Amino acid sequence: MALPSSSDWASLSINFLDSILDYLVTMEDYLTFGEVCIKWQYAVREKLEHLRSNHKLHCRLHHQVPLLMAPTADNPRESCCLYDVMKGGKSLWEVQSRLLGRWRYEGSSHGWLILVDLDSYKVTLHNPFSGKLIHLPPLEKKKHSGYRFPYDKRRGVLSIDPDVNRDEFVLMMTCGSFASLAFIKSGEEDWTYIKELRDLEDIVYSNGLFYVLDAWGVLFSCDVSNDFKVTRITSPDIHRALAIVSYLVESPEGDLLRVIKQEGGFVIYKLQWFSKNEEVTSLGDVALFLGDNHSISVRASDFAGCRPNSIYFCQRRSMSNPLDGSVYVFSLNDRTVTPLYPYSQQPLLWISPKFV
Repeated sequence: MALPSSSDWASLSINFLDSILDYLVTMEDYLTFGEVCIKWQYAVREKLEHLRSNHKLHCRLHHQVPLLMAPTADNPRESCCLYDVMKGGKSLWEVQSRLLGRWRYEGSSHGWLILVDLDSYKVTLHNPFSGKLIHLPPLEKKKHSGYRFPYDKRRGVLSIDPDVNRDEFVLMMTCGSFASLAFIKSGEEDWTYIKELRDLEDIVYSNGLFYVLDAWGVLFSCDVSNDFKVTRITSPDIHRALAIVSYLVESPEGDLLRVIKQEGGFVIYKLQWFSKNEEVTSLGDVALFLGDNHSISVRASDFAGCRPNSIYFCQRRSMSNPLDGSVYVFSLNDRTVTPLYPYSQQPLLWISPKFV
C-alpha cells in the first residue's frame, strides 16, 4: 500500500485521525502530530477537549511528565526557561513576563503558574505556554502576611484546568505565616478562609474533593461544592510527625500517597481511610515529581528516559545550605540519590506541559 503524498495528509478523515490519536500518550506526541497541518491540529484540539471532558480519560493528560521551570541566569527577574529533564535538561523555550519579577510563586497546577503580587496580594494565574492571564481578587493582607522563612513551602492547587471551564474552577492555597487554608471559586469576589486548618504541608484535588495534609500527618477532605465541609480522614502519625518535608500525591491508580522526605531519602505511605496507613516499599512502574507545585505521578514506561520506581525532586535552598538548589532523582530500588542538573537560579518548580 503506497503512502499518501505530502499533499494528501490533509485529506485523511477526522475519524481516522482520531483513531490514531487514541494511541498517543505524551503531550509532545500531540504537539508533533498537530504540526503536520491545520486539519491535524484541529483533530488534536478536538481529542484533547474530549479527554478533558471525561474524568477517567483526563488522567492521560493529568499524569504527564512535567517540564522544569527555572529563572534564566542573565535575566532571572523577568525570564524563565522550560527544560525537559528526560532529554538531558534540554532547554525548550524561554518565557518572558514582567510578572515573574514582582510576583511570588505559589506553585503550579494544571500547567498554570500561581502568582501573588508582593505589594497588593492580588492573585494571578499565568499560562506560560499561551501567555493567558486570569486575575483573581487579592488575599487579605493580614491573612497572607507575616514572617515566613525565605525558602518555605507554598502550595496552590486548581480543581480543574481553567482552559477546560473558566467558570467552574476552584483555587485552594496555603497562606500566611501559619500555613492556613484559603480558597476561591471562579467568579467570586472574596476568598474563603478556613481557620480550623493550619500548618498544612500539601494539597491535592481528587474525585471532586480537595485533600490537605498537615504537619502531623493528618489527612483532611474538603468539600467546597456547596457549604464548606471538612472531614478528618486519618489520625496523627506520631512517629512521622513534623518530618523534614511531606508531600501529598495522587497515584495513577487514584490512591493518595504521603511522601516523607528524610535525611538520605524518602518514605512513602498509602493513606487508608480511617485505618492504619500502609507503607509503600516500591512504586513499580511509577515515577513521582515533587517540588513547589501540584505533585505529579506518571507511568514511567510511557515516557522515554523516565526512571521507574523513582522520585524526581527539586532541592530547595535552605537556611543551612543556601547554595543547594538542584534537581535530583531518588531510586527506591537501592535508595540512592543521584544529582541530575545543577541550576543556580531559584525557585525551581515542575509544570505540566499544555497544548496551546
